[in-house]
Amino acid sequence: MKKTLTAFALILGLGLCATSFAGDHMKNKGGLKQDISQMPVSTVVAVQNMPEDTMVMMQGNISKRVKKDKYMFNDNTGEMMVEIDSYAWNGQDVAPTDIVTIVGEVDNDDNVMIVDVEEVMVAPQNANAQMAK
Repeated sequence: MKKTLTAFALILGLGLCATSFAGDHMKNKGGLKQDISQMPVSTVVAVQNMPEDTMVMMQGNISKRVKKDKYMFNDNTGEMMVEIDSYAWNGQDVAPTDIVTIVGEVDNDDNVMIVDVEEVMVAPQNANAQMAK
């Protein structure tokens, strides 16, 4: 009986430690919150000519997934690849017809200009209807 209680206590203790570690490790760490309200909206054509590490905001559609975290983004000036890690989606589901605003940093990925997206924001449904008119 003593061995059973000891084993149970050990398993419980290890489980609590693992949960505590995962909980602390998985928390968003936070950082500088950038005010994007004054950031100009850039086009695909303009971004492809910007220097690396430039912060940009773009509006358009994410048309398709190319591979793991690479997607095609398009606006009325063209199409380019963007990289969107899971955290940047903010739990949102996006359809190819949804108008989105993306904020990220211009990056040179194997001599191809892409945007490394930090945040994806979906426009409200009524904004999509107004933009279609």
